[in-house]
Amino acid sequence: MQDPPAQSAEALVEDLFRRESARLVSALARALGPSNLPLAEDAVHDALLSAMQAWRFGPPRDPKAWLLRAAKNRAIDLLRRGRRFTVLPPELDSEQTLVSTVDDALSPREDCENQLSMMFSICDGRLSAETQITLILRILCGLSGKEIARAFVLDTQTIERRLHRGRARLQELGRLHDVSDAVEVAAREPSVLHALYLLFNEGYHGSDPEDPLQPALCADALRLSEMLLSLPLTSRVEAHALSALFCFNAARLATRMDADGVFLPLSEQDRSLWDAGLLARGVAHLSETATGTRLTRWHLEAGIACEHSLAASVEDTNWSRVVVLYDALFALSPSPVVALNRALAIAELRGLTAGREALLAVACDPRLAAYPFFWLARADIERRAGRTSDARPLYAKAIALSRSRAERVAFERKLALLQD
Repeated sequence: MQDPPAQSAEALVEDLFRRESARLVSALARALGPSNLPLAEDAVHDALLSAMQAWRFGPPRDPKAWLLRAAKNRAIDLLRRGRRFTVLPPELDSEQTLVSTVDDALSPREDCENQLSMMFSICDGRLSAETQITLILRILCGLSGKEIARAFVLDTQTIERRLHRGRARLQELGRLHDVSDAVEVAAREPSVLHALYLLFNEGYHGSDPEDPLQPALCADALRLSEMLLSLPLTSRVEAHALSALFCFNAARLATRMDADGVFLPLSEQDRSLWDAGLLARGVAHLSETATGTRLTRWHLEAGIACEHSLAASVEDTNWSRVVVLYDALFALSPSPVVALNRALAIAELRGLTAGREALLAVACDPRLAAYPFFWLARADIERRAGRTSDARPLYAKAIALSRSRAERVAFERKLALLQD
């Protein structure tokens, strides 16, 4: 059995790995080129292992600074040892420029710029949009293959194949250049926005069984989406729409779980505790989207989130407006999850029978078979309609598919509401 200090050190390193490893890898990869991506990942991994060993009797005063120094030193050491076998950009030929470049890349002032620049740079035109997004989430956001698979509602093997193809293409490129052409930025921006969207979702309601709610990931996604607004060539309207969506949802984070660490449905959340500052920020972002000429999924999802966030209660929600927005969203970006949420809105607007019919219309989609919230939605409708015998096995299915204790207990509470 490990002693408490060792456990504390391990927990701290794991937390830092989640928050800092992607930033360190993106910084080193940007400085050293994509052909040296494995080296950048090895340097960061070695630094984290060193931290776990060095901190077993207690962490340093500034763990992040310690990790930065360790990653920098390890990267320089690996480059020195493998210089004969490592292809570096010409400007890094000398020892002095190598050290200063790595040092500058890992400085805090380059943090956001490194991540965003690399996001645009790795969206190579020969890769599919799905592969571009997968690379961003794995390399630059630090999500695991399993987490990415959950985000796409796919199997892990499909994600690993995407990563393999993407890494191979980056190796062929040898070096990435900062994207500065307006046409290239416009072509690559949708993948960047979608990656940030999935990053936020992983923090908002992710697949980690021990920690399904991770506000730090949500904050990261919001920080990066708002930073897009400072870049001259990006679409300010779409960045505003995505930022609005993040603000509305982030405002509810404090009420997403109860004191026992169990997810609370929207109807049970204390709206007085929602973050008024974030809600106002969301409204401000959303107002900026009115000047655009193109309607995107981010506009529609932000509009839906706004209706939920500004309503005094579930009953007072403008469900007619929500259904109209979901209709437009499904027409623009059809997916089984959008169809599921649209069906729930229809149930509120037109009644449980209409909602059930909308759910059953997408029941044959294989991507929903292992999605616990599909079975929960069906169970809730049957329970509310008084069909206890139909609801019970549906709740059992949702419980069996739950990804965390926070989900499982929430579903079990629903099941307990049934009367024999």
